[in-house]
Amino acid sequence: MNYLSHLYLADRTRTELAGAIAADFLRGPLPEQPSARRTALALHRFVDSTVDQHPEVHSLRQQFTPQHRRMAGILLDLAFDHQMAKRWGDYHPAPLPQFTRHCYQSLHQAEDLPAGLNRILGPMSQNDWLYSYRRPEIIEKAVYNIANRLSQPERLRRASDEIWRLEQPIEQAFTALMPDLLARSEQFLAQQGMVPAPE
Repeated sequence: MNYLSHLYLADRTRTELAGAIAADFLRGPLPEQPSARRTALALHRFVDSTVDQHPEVHSLRQQFTPQHRRMAGILLDLAFDHQMAKRWGDYHPAPLPQFTRHCYQSLHQAEDLPAGLNRILGPMSQNDWLYSYRRPEIIEKAVYNIANRLSQPERLRRASDEIWRLEQPIEQAFTALMPDLLARSEQFLAQQGMVPAPE
């Protein structure tokens, strides 16, 4: 899952939006944080682990051509956000532009964000990355930017066509995955005794 899908799950489970993204910029044990932030960070890691092990995702990985399969995780994260943005009205009552404005406002108001998140927050909100994920060319741009951070960037760039070759099975898997992921997220919070913020 990438930013938009994590923010969607945080919103539906009433966990902190900032923590839903901040987890991508933290490695190792979770640092000392206020309880709302720790809950959101823990949920993010649970979601990532659940997605990695989910049968729908495993099946999709097997459909990638063998030479591109190692890049499947990164590409599926972006492909799932593309599906979420394209089909937002199927999942959330608020229009996507309204939701993204709310997310950016919440992120800008949040305290003690990781440095990496602070660096991208301005461009993210100014260019409305979350809303733009519905456009294939923006997904391709995101692939290019992520590839620049890899030791072998061409491996990811060459694999990006897999997103579009497999678009139909990705859409089908996403449709099955999201309701299950939301239910598992709610169950995880309940089992951990993590109380979401009041509405």
